Amino acid sequence: MPFSRLLIGAALTIASVSIARADEEAQQPNSADAPAAIEKVTVVGTRNPRSAQTYPGQVDVLNQDQIEAAIPSTVSDLVKDMPNVDFGGGPRRTGESPSIRGLGGQDVLVLIDGVRQSWTSGHDGRFFLDPDLLVGVEVVKGPASALYGSGALGGVMAFRTANASDLLDPGADVGLRATLGYQDVNNEFLRGLTGFTHQGDFDVIANVARRTSGDIKLGSGFDLQADDDVVTGFAKVGYSAGEEFAAQLSYQGFRNDAVEPDNGQGVSTGTPFDKTISMDQFSGHFSWKPASASFVNLNFVPYHVDGSVNEVDTASGEALLRDIETTGFSIDNRTPFQFGSLKALLTIGGEWYQDEQVGHDSASSGGVRSGVPNGEDAFWGIFGQIEATVERPLGAPGKLMIIPGIRYDSFEASSTGYPDKEETAVSPKIAATYQPADWFFVFGNMGKAFRAPGINELYLTGTHFSLPHPCYLFNLPSCPGGLPDVVNSFVPNPSLEPETSKYWEAGAGFSFDNVVTADDRVRVKGSYWQQNVDDFINLAVTAAPSSQCFFPPYLPCNFGTATANNVDAELSGTEIEARYDSDRWLVTVGYGTVDGKERGTNFDVTGLPADRFTTSVTLKLPEVDGRIGARMEIGSDYAKNYNPVTSDPSTEVRDGYTTFDVFASWLPDDDILNGALRGLRVDVGVENVGDTDYERTFEGVSEPGRNFKTLVSYTVQFR
Repeated sequence: MPFSRLLIGAALTIASVSIARADEEAQQPNSADAPAAIEKVTVVGTRNPRSAQTYPGQVDVLNQDQIEAAIPSTVSDLVKDMPNVDFGGGPRRTGESPSIRGLGGQDVLVLIDGVRQSWTSGHDGRFFLDPDLLVGVEVVKGPASALYGSGALGGVMAFRTANASDLLDPGADVGLRATLGYQDVNNEFLRGLTGFTHQGDFDVIANVARRTSGDIKLGSGFDLQADDDVVTGFAKVGYSAGEEFAAQLSYQGFRNDAVEPDNGQGVSTGTPFDKTISMDQFSGHFSWKPASASFVNLNFVPYHVDGSVNEVDTASGEALLRDIETTGFSIDNRTPFQFGSLKALLTIGGEWYQDEQVGHDSASSGGVRSGVPNGEDAFWGIFGQIEATVERPLGAPGKLMIIPGIRYDSFEASSTGYPDKEETAVSPKIAATYQPADWFFVFGNMGKAFRAPGINELYLTGTHFSLPHPCYLFNLPSCPGGLPDVVNSFVPNPSLEPETSKYWEAGAGFSFDNVVTADDRVRVKGSYWQQNVDDFINLAVTAAPSSQCFFPPYLPCNFGTATANNVDAELSGTEIEARYDSDRWLVTVGYGTVDGKERGTNFDVTGLPADRFTTSVTLKLPEVDGRIGARMEIGSDYAKNYNPVTSDPSTEVRDGYTTFDVFASWLPDDDILNGALRGLRVDVGVENVGDTDYERTFEGVSEPGRNFKTLVSYTVQFR
């Protein structure tokens, strides 16, 4: 489309600065003997830097040090300590898909450097990203449609890749960083190289990495078929003219040549497919803040993302393709103002994007691929938000922060041969934190959210799965020859309604300093939340053969249908996080629960996580420039009953589990060998020490077993 091409051209010609600096103010010194961590900062929660502790909601923030200490193989390794944040889809990296508070798929908005990720698939992951690229992760839990529109019904998961300024030491202009990693659970090797420099007004960084791995050893003793060869990289060129103008142009690429079953999720087996999974992201980031106009603080982010999965059946040669292109932009402006004791920041903005999907099957009539309809959708929205802080509200002690906001969205979807789908939505919110004393605060938020039905939900067609005719499968008497397979068929539902949600959350927190020793800190925060979802989009699978399958004359028959439908759901849960941090110790605790019912019934909502408790203890050893620690995770027993009309199977039972991890880091400073090892970092760990057989979420497959892993990086810098 002409507008799409114009927008892509803008992304390549209009430079800009990244607004997704979600954890920049929360970076810890890259040193094993660093003091207690400074306060974490959320940007994604309000689109502006704000304390994560007193933010009126639940948000988790990871910085570069925490990311490297996790020795991550996939992004899912980074969220294990976050209450009510999970990755489903099984252990294969190609199938992992995030969920927040029991809502997954398209109900979780994924941002990479501020760019919306629209990739959707029934049996592939939600996005493809290697953690070697990351220096920041932020997860906002709960609906965020008032700022981000469709897709944020469950929350937002945002990732930030490095700029040169993240890696350069003071006084250095040029740096080079080499990374090597290994884990034995899938015989995985990582090799990475990053170069970065700051020259005058220009900032440049480039990274390339390769990760190869094989079958995954599960806690059950089974080896899960997986063979990955992943090549990733990014490049950024930035320019800044003081504080008034900054610009950046960036590219990110992901390629995975995998050999695995067609369905990358769960325990799926069968004929292996040669898969080529790719993701290319082009984006610009533009910032303008003229000194002569305090009401202007403008950010503009144009982008284009192209994702595809090409699969070839190694036995038959059948070739399958799914390609999704997303083109869009976001723009916003911040204006500060003050009335007496009230200080406020007004943020207004807008967004436009469109997705185009193409599917192809070389073995089907006309090349049509089952379950991958050709189609497109388009969205536009405008929003406004005020962040207001009042000292001594109505004469009461302390301060009150109030954040009202509202967004209007319009969307349309189309696919040849079906009626177009057009809808609008209004998403208001109000959130507040009252802090009567420095050590205590209460908070709450409430509002409405929505999620538009996707192309793959509205226009599903073709075969879901097929089985041999029961006449042959059960060796029934007098079977005639030539009976076709029984097929479970997708049925489109163009009248599918958008999901809408009314929600509220209330909680409290404590902040104490100098509790046991000088400069130590205690942070505690917890909440209870409820979310009522109207027209929750659910894939209803009726896997039942028709009657003529089993009786003479044994006619061709079907094996039921699969269609997206709407149900009403009620979800609720709790989250508690606590942290003690001192020069010697770091102790963290997390606990999360999620419950969900189909409204007005006793049937549970599918896909919920088990109640989970995590804790970790880290001993800091500045005497040897190191630290060691241990982590424990406890998952509860799980038993759910689902609506038998729309779910097969209708029950789910999983045993509880307890796992242990151990880890250590070494970051030698100038006191070791006269500084000869400065720039070296070594992280080692053992996950699932007891080789426990367990499942975090239902996928019909165990989690990985005992896993020895290490990550070594070395950075040199000079002028």
